[in-house]
Amino acid sequence: MKTDNKTLDEIIKLHTEYVKEIDHSGIKPLSANIYKNNSYNFVRWIRDEFSPGSSKSKRKEA
Repeated sequence: MKTDNKTLDEIIKLHTEYVKEIDHSGIKPLSANIYKNNSYNFVRWIRDEFSPGSSKSKRKEA
């Protein structure tokens, strides 16, 4: 994990609010999904559950 638990809890709380704002923003569904997926990946990165570009390297190996 890239931060302490207290900070992570706050990030997750804020991320939940962010997703709600996206859902109520009226933007197109594809754009909303991009905003959500990218922000979710950022939270996963903080938890050490995601590495940017890792799926690309897996595709190259296949």
